[in-house]
Amino acid sequence: MGTWGSGPFENDGACDLLAALRAGEFDIDDYAGHVGGDYLEADDAQAAIALAEVVAVADGLLPAPGQLDGIDAARYAASLTPEQRAWIVVTLERTIADADTSELFELWAENGPEDLEEWRAPIESRLAGLKQPR
Repeated sequence: MGTWGSGPFENDGACDLLAALRAGEFDIDDYAGHVGGDYLEADDAQAAIALAEVVAVADGLLPAPGQLDGIDAARYAASLTPEQRAWIVVTLERTIADADTSELFELWAENGPEDLEEWRAPIESRLAGLKQPR
């Protein structure tokens, strides 16, 4: 796992997603089709977390961090259908559910309960915000 911190952009999966968004090469439908199985691989979960952060910035739930320089979060979020937005929420829920559905959860759990909670708590908070009516 190419990870250097618990933040949403502190890993290779998030960096790959951000690069694809900047280049205009990210297609959420292709990504959703790839991630559609029962088990979520670590890189896919990392990308889903980063994607949710982009939408959260667009929705005004948090200020834009420097990692989003060069990405028009509002424009991207406006292009998403309600179904695509719902898919992002469901994928985040899968990411933090348990080790049976998420490799990333499993990897953080192996680090111990404190690290798992440090990683998981902000994602739960983001989920709560994304579930609020806009």
